[in-house]
Amino acid sequence: MTVSDKPEFTARDLDESTWEDFVSFFERPEFGGCFCMYWEFGGTDEEWMKRAPAQRRERKLELLKEGRTHGILLYDEKTPVAWCQYGHRSYFTKLSKNKTYERTAWEDVWSVTCFCVAKDYRKKGLSRMLLHRAVEHLKQLHAPLIEGYPKKGKHEDDEVWQGPLSLFQSEGFVIHIDHETTPVVRLDLTKKE
Repeated sequence: MTVSDKPEFTARDLDESTWEDFVSFFERPEFGGCFCMYWEFGGTDEEWMKRAPAQRRERKLELLKEGRTHGILLYDEKTPVAWCQYGHRSYFTKLSKNKTYERTAWEDVWSVTCFCVAKDYRKKGLSRMLLHRAVEHLKQLHAPLIEGYPKKGKHEDDEVWQGPLSLFQSEGFVIHIDHETTPVVRLDLTKKE
């Protein structure tokens, strides 16, 4: 799927044809070599910090080849400038190890877990464009429920990689499980509009 929201921005799904763009995007210093693997990593936070970026990258490629990782890259012409990760909740091992998030582990839920935007492109609505595209794609897949795990309150840009609460609310998500800093929000796609 290739879509355009504005002439200067184009969205493309993560697949083998966009893999090198994904890698170059996550090799930017502001992303610390995470390769959007945090929620897919089943170990402790201490073990996560010990994982080298090359290990994260290799595992992400394995998951891509297995069809177990999904996301959207947003391009400014030919340069990837933003990212959003989504997938079936069962793909994100770490969600089941979090006391707030584990309470929905048994349900048929799809999750939107991460947003990364290059520093020069922040505060331009790119996360909103990506979330909208992810929701539209999940509608096509007949996902019944979509969850997000946003941050409440004011935070530095680098701390809001799960997205701010207002982002999800702008797309129609509502709080499903409240928490003082990281609630679970949901969009029920089974309800008629």
